[in-house]
Amino acid sequence: MKDATMNYVNDSAPLHITSAMNAPVVAFYCSTIPAFGFGPLSDNSKIIEVNGLPCRPCGLHGHRQCPEGHFKCGFDLDLNKAMA
Repeated sequence: MKDATMNYVNDSAPLHITSAMNAPVVAFYCSTIPAFGFGPLSDNSKIIEVNGLPCRPCGLHGHRQCPEGHFKCGFDLDLNKAMA
């Protein structure tokens, strides 16, 4: 992870590992939010998330299924922003 050009991770253990190593990272947030205090800490980091969803966040650790049945927080992520 440390020597990667970029790491692409969701809000999970790999995000915390990249932060601990100060490795480059793009972090995807779906049902959780960085405001919970678990955002990337690396010098070279970027957050990708869908803002403005009234149902978000729907839990501290996410869910196996979307409580609203649409999973817009995941399906509507702009992956082009991750590559920019």
